[in-house]
Amino acid sequence: MIHQIEQRMEISQYFYKKDEEIYPHSCLWGDFNISLDGILEYEVQGRTLWSPPSYGIWIPPQVPHHSIAVDQHTTHYAAIRLDPDLCAAFAPQPEMLSVSAFFRLLILESLHAQQHAALSHYRHLLQVLLDQLRTAPKHHHYLPQTHHPLLKPILDDLAAPHLFRSSLQQVLAPYALSERQLLRISQSELQLSLSEWRSRAKILYAITQLRRGSSIKALSIELGYQHSSNFIEFFKRYTGQTPAQLKSQNTAISPLKA
Repeated sequence: MIHQIEQRMEISQYFYKKDEEIYPHSCLWGDFNISLDGILEYEVQGRTLWSPPSYGIWIPPQVPHHSIAVDQHTTHYAAIRLDPDLCAAFAPQPEMLSVSAFFRLLILESLHAQQHAALSHYRHLLQVLLDQLRTAPKHHHYLPQTHHPLLKPILDDLAAPHLFRSSLQQVLAPYALSERQLLRISQSELQLSLSEWRSRAKILYAITQLRRGSSIKALSIELGYQHSSNFIEFFKRYTGQTPAQLKSQNTAISPLKA
């Protein structure tokens, strides 16, 4: 018996307040999790992963995981679940997938079509979603986390918005660790330098603030840039688009949230 795609693929959306937790569980189906707005922190197989709006997390069948909403505002979250037979085309271990603006829009349109469109249209959208998932760029992680007693408080400070205008050296000054010790610990725990980790933390914050309507000029100052052009160059280097392009995409997507 051949099952239709809507019997082999599910899509759902949820809204989580800060610190709301999804307790440890595993699924018989594969699970692709994406935050449409806000950030979720995941624990998967002993790894702590952050899921910002530009990335999603693929979790294979029967892999235990749990998550918590870490954003100050409500996190809009979507889950795409795949029948085990469809999972053969995906990695047998958890991984990060890049999410394009088109993919985000497609998810929102699929959620809308699920309730309001003809079944044939909904089936078509699910097939396109599946194709997009299969071809999405894969990554090991984006902003790795740690429970290391010396490094964790440092990462908390590096990701703190009120310290973004301070230099890396100023943030690290209160900690009695040499440059060599910091490099050794960060490479061991994060596989990233602290400078690179902080840049990624700034990007996640910038994406969230831009989607909430912050001006590019105000955000440039908040992140420690004297000139908006420097912030724009930094943002484009990490995301492949300018802040203005991200804001315009958000404007196009917003009406579908209603």
